[in-house]
Amino acid sequence: MNRFMRSTDLSSWLLTVVGLIFSAAVAHAEAPAPQAQAIEFFETQVRPILVENCYSCHGPEKQKAGLRLDSRSALLKGSETGPVIIPGKPGESILIRAIRQEGDVKMPPKGKLPEAAIAALTTWVELGVPWTKTSGKVEAKTEVDAIAEARKSHWAFRPVRKPPVPVVQNETWTQTPVDCFILAGLEAKGLQPADRAERRTLIRRATFDLVGLPPTPDEVAAFEADGSPEAFAKVVDRLLASPHYGERWGRHWLDVARYADTKGYLFTEERRYPFAYTYRDYVIRAFNEDLPYDQFIIQQLAADSLALGDDKRPLAAMGFLTLGRRFLNNVSDIIDDRIDVVSRGLMGLTVGCARCHDHKFDPIPTKDYYSLYGVFASSVEPRDLPVIMDPAPSDAYRAFEKELAALQRDVADYQKEHQSELQSGNRKFRDELRKKQNKVEQLKVTHPGSPPRAMALTDAAQPVEPHVLVRGNPRNRGEAVPRQFLAVLSGPQRKPFTHGSGRLDLAQAIASRNNPLTARVMVNRIWQHHFGAGLVRTPGDFGLRGEPPTHPELLDFLAATFMENGWSIKKLHRLILLSSVYQQSSTASPRAQEIDPDNRWWTRMNRQRLEFEALRDTLLAVAGHLDETLGGRAVELTSAPFRTRRSVYGFIDRQNLPGLFRTFDFANPDTTTAQRHITTVPQQALFLMNSPFVIEQARHLMQRPDVQGRRDPRDRISFLYRLLYGRDPDAAEITLGQRFLETADEDDPEREESPPGRHLTAWEAYVQALLLGNELVFID
Repeated sequence: MNRFMRSTDLSSWLLTVVGLIFSAAVAHAEAPAPQAQAIEFFETQVRPILVENCYSCHGPEKQKAGLRLDSRSALLKGSETGPVIIPGKPGESILIRAIRQEGDVKMPPKGKLPEAAIAALTTWVELGVPWTKTSGKVEAKTEVDAIAEARKSHWAFRPVRKPPVPVVQNETWTQTPVDCFILAGLEAKGLQPADRAERRTLIRRATFDLVGLPPTPDEVAAFEADGSPEAFAKVVDRLLASPHYGERWGRHWLDVARYADTKGYLFTEERRYPFAYTYRDYVIRAFNEDLPYDQFIIQQLAADSLALGDDKRPLAAMGFLTLGRRFLNNVSDIIDDRIDVVSRGLMGLTVGCARCHDHKFDPIPTKDYYSLYGVFASSVEPRDLPVIMDPAPSDAYRAFEKELAALQRDVADYQKEHQSELQSGNRKFRDELRKKQNKVEQLKVTHPGSPPRAMALTDAAQPVEPHVLVRGNPRNRGEAVPRQFLAVLSGPQRKPFTHGSGRLDLAQAIASRNNPLTARVMVNRIWQHHFGAGLVRTPGDFGLRGEPPTHPELLDFLAATFMENGWSIKKLHRLILLSSVYQQSSTASPRAQEIDPDNRWWTRMNRQRLEFEALRDTLLAVAGHLDETLGGRAVELTSAPFRTRRSVYGFIDRQNLPGLFRTFDFANPDTTTAQRHITTVPQQALFLMNSPFVIEQARHLMQRPDVQGRRDPRDRISFLYRLLYGRDPDAAEITLGQRFLETADEDDPEREESPPGRHLTAWEAYVQALLLGNELVFID
């Protein structure tokens, strides 16, 4: 039940909520696609098709039938006979009909495009024919001059320098240096920060932020009773020390790492990654142990090149590279995916846009793309993945060893017996061999005795000397390039990589204090998760297309302090959470609402909605039904009997992502996600109203001993409010609850079990209504 809404009829209120959500969903569905995403779609999916298939006849040098396709204005002008594209209407566009080869004109002349290319062009027209604006590009500059100018002029490419802390008038408001940077901006605009949030709001905010679970009633009461100046600092330190901290912040990182437990669509190959979970567990452990972020990066890119000693678990870190989509095992696409997750995920640079041509905005030439391409082309996945923990002698492990040996022997015998047929390529013997090999992989995935291994990489015996692939075509090799770092981040003293594939050199270059992007990107990401928006509001693009920071001095102060503190993420959390900025109320003054409606100057805290994982985990936690076991293989979350592990341990199938995940804006596991979308659709409310999982938690909640032990209805209602919302109900809310219990069912509202033929008792229905409340899923 929403504390901000009063109703005498709780059922009518629920229907009203669904109606409002549905209206918002319709409005959301009719909104146009964000321009930045549309432009990115054009650059990555459409422009390469036009370059490869169209420009030879309809480009700057030749325009058959008067049609030119290398600029939007020329495209919309059309051919000698008139327009060929109608933005937003692919079915009425001659060009789309031509590539579908539906009429007399069939393009391209050499043969029909692949279906994926036709679909991309069709979607592009549906989006309104987005096109990159190039008016700001100075063609006369040499590549070297353009890179040098960008290093000097663009804020993100300039070195991180720690600025002095500003002097402010209201010194009593400041608790950490963070406050001085924010307050200086507010005072310059004649604005005031919001009041401090009340204590129950503050502990709920911090607890959800750091561990992704609600505080218990006892924790709220203890904090409210602690009058010491260090009361909130003690809360923060307790939460940072919790093993649940790593689960919460590890999940944020898995968004960046485009984590999934499957490979995507393949023909006959085993679709599941056998040891994806070891990467997820590595990430959670790294956050819990506060592994310095620079070492976190280096291990994820090149743990195989480090002196690890007896502890081989860091080898699992390289799942960051290997757990992406497999693109039907197309090597070029797999490497492109790895370049993208490294460049956008770690540095906020869209290097992938330089695959087919020089980057249209950022100073990243195609040669730099293929320098990185050579690094990953020189890295291979070992046939036998390394064991990262010695298996304990057990019946399960011995059974696994026995079954594995039998299956491997079957594969070897089959290969020997049918060697000639396999060598001749027979689409029957090869399929049978694949089935037998899949059984080996399936055993590794499913057998409880299978020892954990790392989804690692190793350097190839002979590094690849890369060449530019002209227009991204693997069959069209251009000039040779060395394996080296990006020029815009290296300066004139750039040297080729010398250690094997170059992954270790690359990792060290990214994790260097001299890299102007790495620390800035990470501190912005942490700020974003705490405040709902970053200081840079394009967290995945720090290039020339991205937004500049709202507070550039604060961003650099945080980045410099982060590195000075040994790249400690927990110390950065502490610096932010102990600030007055973080501890503000979410209530905006009329003046702040007028002058700063988007809260770019941080006049208040942003109200935020729980993500899917935190929502599901909260339902389990308040029901007293959460399994707090750390680590292990992934579990199915969406089908009965419902598992009670934290959501971070759920099985992620990138090809068939469950509808429930999509309903609640889960990160796309096919690509690195810098920030999740937030939508409001009716399915979200309907899940909380009708899901068997939610109903099951309502029943478990009512069976909690601390609920059952409260026989007085008023006392029980009060406890439920403290448990779910962290506060006591007011008199009107108690009255409303009592009225609902009295009128919801003719059965006795004190009945402790669901009666035959009845879905929920009155108390269970009341609890479910409380679980539907905005106050549970929104954090002030």
